[in-house]
Amino acid sequence: MAFTDTPLAPAIGSVVEGLDLSRDMSEPTMRRLLALLFDRGVVVIPGQTIDDAAYVRFASFFGTPLDFFIPEHRNADFPAIIRINNDPATPAAMRDGAVHWHSDSSYESVPGCVTMLFGKEAPDRGGETHFASTSAAYADLPEATRARIDGLVARHELGRAPWIEGETRPDPNRPPRKTDAPSHPLVMVHPVTGRKGIFTSGTAYAIDGMDDAEATALIRELREHVAKPAYRISYKARPGDIVLWDNFGTVHCASPIEYSNEEGKRRLLHRISTKGMPALCS
Repeated sequence: MAFTDTPLAPAIGSVVEGLDLSRDMSEPTMRRLLALLFDRGVVVIPGQTIDDAAYVRFASFFGTPLDFFIPEHRNADFPAIIRINNDPATPAAMRDGAVHWHSDSSYESVPGCVTMLFGKEAPDRGGETHFASTSAAYADLPEATRARIDGLVARHELGRAPWIEGETRPDPNRPPRKTDAPSHPLVMVHPVTGRKGIFTSGTAYAIDGMDDAEATALIRELREHVAKPAYRISYKARPGDIVLWDNFGTVHCASPIEYSNEEGKRRLLHRISTKGMPALCS
């Protein structure tokens, strides 16, 4: 099945048209979709009607789907699928936990590869996810800054990154999560495209061989740079939309949302994250 794509913004994002995943998950189509995703960072595929089993099958083309670490959030039959909603019964400590610029699983030794959302319900107002291209941001850095940060290694841990304007700090009562506390290159070379991108995510807090104050200032400066409007898009997943993003080439940030079950305010997304490189890229 042939499909077309239209850029959402010069630096990042494309919308696919003419693709029905219930009819076509052939290898040629998935290869083309993978290439588009890694080139554009974010891909939106509207108008999809696939069931849970097909959604997991689709996700498997983008790496190994992961079972979410909180069992009660998982789909009972397909534990790679988790429900993201704004149910008012959600404890305060578990609300708006992703309102900061980050890439998924950067606090682990093996970062996330691709994350996707399948829209089920969307509020009339709000509910957008913001995305930014880390490779476009890197390419726009002054040559002296690129030379300064190439080769540096950052240490990552949940909750220790220097925050920037517009982000919401996690509730201190949020249940802690044990992580690998890994080190990653401050400049990530994309494993497929070979492009360089700024990899601070929302978890880099220190840089090997650098004074803590200097490292904090540099990480904050880079995070603020990546979040500039020139490298960004915003998109709200509506019913039938599948929104995918590349965690090696982008960061994302959720929007604060009202927690309500009222008509026109509900939000429901089915999320899958993957790790490991897609088999079709080998």
